[in-house]
Amino acid sequence: MRILTGLFALCLSGLSFAGALPDAPHLYVKGTAFMQVQPDTAVIRVAITEKDKALPKAKENVDSVMAKAIEIAKRFDIASDDIHADQLNVYRQTRYNRDTNEEEFKGFRVSRSLTLKLKHISHYPKLLQALVDSGINQFNNTEFTVENESKFLNSLKKTAIKDAKKAAKELATEFDVELAKLYSVSMQPMQTPTRPYMRAAPMAMEADASALKDAYNTGSIKLSAEVYAVYLID
Repeated sequence: MRILTGLFALCLSGLSFAGALPDAPHLYVKGTAFMQVQPDTAVIRVAITEKDKALPKAKENVDSVMAKAIEIAKRFDIASDDIHADQLNVYRQTRYNRDTNEEEFKGFRVSRSLTLKLKHISHYPKLLQALVDSGINQFNNTEFTVENESKFLNSLKKTAIKDAKKAAKELATEFDVELAKLYSVSMQPMQTPTRPYMRAAPMAMEADASALKDAYNTGSIKLSAEVYAVYLID
């Protein structure tokens, strides 16, 4: 994975914005950090649907397939707390007959949904095939996530803070002023009518990707953090 950082800054001298920035000369900077990571968890949502004029038969088929799917999930080391089988849904299906002007009974549509949280993402293709073989006939969607996202975000926040410090030093040097002290820090932008300055070339930092290097190729997820700092200047 890679962490991309960019410096954004705004130099303000003697301008006042109520409730956001000081009246004294200052620098307002933004530090950012971006990380592209491979997902390590897949939340899989599938279902089994059967249609039959005999409700007991349709229900029996659905329950049988669902039991097989749950057993397969356990074989793929999915914990019981990460297996969620919904209740049975039954719909009575009819069709309007234009010749008789009556609704005709077509049968019952019976379905059950199953949500699985797979933490061994390298098993994802084999698990899907096993579910198909079990009789699962509806695949709603799969959401790829990062299980330990908070750990990455904490690292990104630290990088964004370093980024903001570099932005402040860079601007102070360019404008021949001295940084006095840190006035305020926020994870949200200040209320200002001016667009921040963006440095032309962002820096890049390498991050340890060993934990995810063998992840199933599902595309990367972008994580980011921002920090806004105001420095008084002399």
